[in-house]
Amino acid sequence: MHYDVIIVGAGPAGTVAAFECNSRGLSTLLLEKHSLPRDKPCGGAVMYHGLRLLNGELPKSVVERCIYGLRFIFPGNNQAEFISDKMIGVTVFRSRFDEYLARRAERSGVELREAARVTKAAVSEECAEVVLEDGTHFTSEFLIGADGVNSIVSRELGLRPKRKDLTKVGLGMEADFLVGEEGVMQATGDNPSVLEIIPAEDRISYGWVFPKREHLAIGVAGAGNQMSALRPLFDSFVRKTELRTGVDLIPDSKRTYFLGGDGLGSRNVSVRSILIGDAAGFVDPMMGEGIAYAMQSGVFAAEVIAEASMNEKHDEETLSRYQQKCADEFAANFAMAGWAGSKGASFAESMLSKISGHKLASDIMAMVARGEIGYAGIPPFVLRKLPRSLPGIIRHAVRSRVSNQSRKPS
Repeated sequence: MHYDVIIVGAGPAGTVAAFECNSRGLSTLLLEKHSLPRDKPCGGAVMYHGLRLLNGELPKSVVERCIYGLRFIFPGNNQAEFISDKMIGVTVFRSRFDEYLARRAERSGVELREAARVTKAAVSEECAEVVLEDGTHFTSEFLIGADGVNSIVSRELGLRPKRKDLTKVGLGMEADFLVGEEGVMQATGDNPSVLEIIPAEDRISYGWVFPKREHLAIGVAGAGNQMSALRPLFDSFVRKTELRTGVDLIPDSKRTYFLGGDGLGSRNVSVRSILIGDAAGFVDPMMGEGIAYAMQSGVFAAEVIAEASMNEKHDEETLSRYQQKCADEFAANFAMAGWAGSKGASFAESMLSKISGHKLASDIMAMVARGEIGYAGIPPFVLRKLPRSLPGIIRHAVRSRVSNQSRKPS
């Protein structure tokens, strides 16, 4: 069969792209190699700037916790906390979240095929084509690779090498821990609306503790070339989290995965084809957050393909508008996040501890998470707000210094 668009991969990137392509009048086939629901290694935090692309359609049954703040825990257990009165995101189980997005696309008119593993993909001047494991063959005008960091589409089209460069991808391990609602409350200090981020002291990596209804999602991730002893690092982080929280942690199962990277420095389009989400490598280099960027890249791909289809153009130059859209939206944020992340835990602690708990800092954190400003927009925003906020900042700094002095032994 022939379609306007074939999308490989029914994660957040592929399902949003499918929904958006169909809404623009393009006949769309969405292929998912597993049957849904299927598990996905991920902490399951979806920032608000991704949720807003769904226009408030996410049902409560999919949401585990609404998130209103971030808590950074540094080596030595010093903390910096930023709480907003605005929701900055939610936690979810990816199996439920991804299935909801896939069914949403299907209800809109997208043809969804599950247990449809793609083994071959190709593009030519005439069409794009994919072949499934069972030999089934489909063709289309355009092909979108949304099949994750191990994308078969990217490798088949020559957009990514066969072997991963561990200096350009991340590596992580995570698990869900069933602790019950009481365990979640105890582990989060009776505030299960806060995501905990724990930067590592001696390498470019971090751990996290994300609250769900009865589970804690706990994991570690970092630059691939610095995470060779991944299982010991993960087990050590879990033991430290047990000691810190007083909650017994027995994992359901441990999952290892790669994180995409260098999306803006890589080739993500060719004739008739576009890579999106983790297949393209769009991941926040500081926080490792990729779901919202995946969803946004799916929207951009649909916009560019719809215009190209209308003009009957399939060439790489035309589709390169997608890469430009992504660069315009992500580049400044990724550059600043990459710079800050490379400085390590001591830099983060020195910066964040000084502004911990201050309303202006919490407002900025919320605005970034909600997509109202990017990392690169923080300095000009602070400069605009600084004159009005300066008295409060001074009071906050004095109180913090007095408090710290009072805790020192005489």
